[in-house]
Amino acid sequence: MKLTPQQVNIICKGDEEIAGYFHALLAVVDQQAKRIEELEKRVHELERQLGQNSNNSSKPPSSDGLRKPTNLRTPGGKKGAPKGHAGTTLHFVDEPNEIVVHELLMCSGCLASLDAVESQNYEKRQVFDLPPPRIWVTEHRAQKKCCPQCGLQQKASFPERVHAPTQYGEGFTAWTAYLHAYQMLPLDRITRLFADLTGYQPSEATLLSSLQTMFHSLEEAEQTIRAQLFQKSVAHADETGCRIEGKTHWMHVVSDADWTLLGVHPKRGSQAMDELGFFPFYTGTVVHDCLPAYFKEIYSFDHALCNAHLLRECQGIAEHDGHEWATQMKELLQESWKLAQSSRQEDIPLPKVVIEAVKDQYDDILESGKVEWEKDAVRAKNGPRGRKIKSKAANLGERFLIHKESIIRFLWDDHIPFDNNQAERDLRMVKVKQKVSGSFRTESGAKNFARMRSVISTLLKQQLPVLSSLTNALRNQFSF
Repeated sequence: MKLTPQQVNIICKGDEEIAGYFHALLAVVDQQAKRIEELEKRVHELERQLGQNSNNSSKPPSSDGLRKPTNLRTPGGKKGAPKGHAGTTLHFVDEPNEIVVHELLMCSGCLASLDAVESQNYEKRQVFDLPPPRIWVTEHRAQKKCCPQCGLQQKASFPERVHAPTQYGEGFTAWTAYLHAYQMLPLDRITRLFADLTGYQPSEATLLSSLQTMFHSLEEAEQTIRAQLFQKSVAHADETGCRIEGKTHWMHVVSDADWTLLGVHPKRGSQAMDELGFFPFYTGTVVHDCLPAYFKEIYSFDHALCNAHLLRECQGIAEHDGHEWATQMKELLQESWKLAQSSRQEDIPLPKVVIEAVKDQYDDILESGKVEWEKDAVRAKNGPRGRKIKSKAANLGERFLIHKESIIRFLWDDHIPFDNNQAERDLRMVKVKQKVSGSFRTESGAKNFARMRSVISTLLKQQLPVLSSLTNALRNQFSF
């Protein structure tokens, strides 16, 4: 309790010298109390940062370091494939490429010679192996002729793709794209692999030229992907940072279970979304992680938020701030998703009374949560400008308040998923590429990778062969 000057004078019995000393002491105590409060807030935030991981925040699992994840598998049990699994194995072929006969020359019992005895039967075994790869050189010859009537010297035309005296063919181009955008190898390792397999080692400049050729050949395929996504009622969207020429750029994705569209841009917000050529024209529902740029008024699509992100943030608030409302909201979302899954399996919509009950409980939790997050200590604001500083819990709570319909839309719309894992899975290979090959050297190289990865990801989703599809695209013979 802070003492008034009158109370200090009473305590000091009118002695001004003691009263002055007392006032100075109280000022020091008051200053120390403020400093202690500031330090407590700072310690709380630092502890929050140290305690963040992929389970209680938006940090990716790769940032967890050596932390051992929780193993959900039951110890013990039967090893191998689960019961009822069909399994796969090699089958005998009727016409093998090579037959090796192993002769029986001597009787194992009496050591008599069997060299002249005809074989009654044989037991066969087949070995499936890869032959050593070799370069196939095709020589193109353009005939030269002289017209007997007018004497004009003429020459036949070479195919459009044969434009140099010696060059690598479409197979090299397709393999380069395959190794670069599917197997994620850096260019140096691709050249070494070609050298080991074929004895020919193309330069990195040749590989870059091949990737540029593949980039142009896949333009029509990318347009098909974009057109197909326009027809979908629900699309997933996300973005992740990537390094280009030592600077942070952003790889954006729009996808669903069948199609993937990637694009790279220096910006993260609406400018990048506009250049991707999808969001300004899409009228379905976009599942995303609540980035403010998605809520621009120029966009006419509906919104569905990723509840997996919200669950992790609720877990973080419950752990670091001890808020009961965050635990209650997490449990409500989880139970609501179970109800939605059950109704979808039975192919019947959730009763309106159940949806209204969830909405009412949702509102009640946030109403009680206001009492908790308004008591949170927040750091001091620097300067008069800008928005009022709020705690993590307050920011999360207001997000729940503002985006209620987008968060629980999955209850009445059975096309809406609970999370945005589809987009996150489609972006994961971008991170793998950077870990294996390092950052992109140029923006054009990143754009090349984005288009090739869009097509390859789509091929994998549709269970189409990757390498042969890339080769057909070079020959203008490919379509999904």
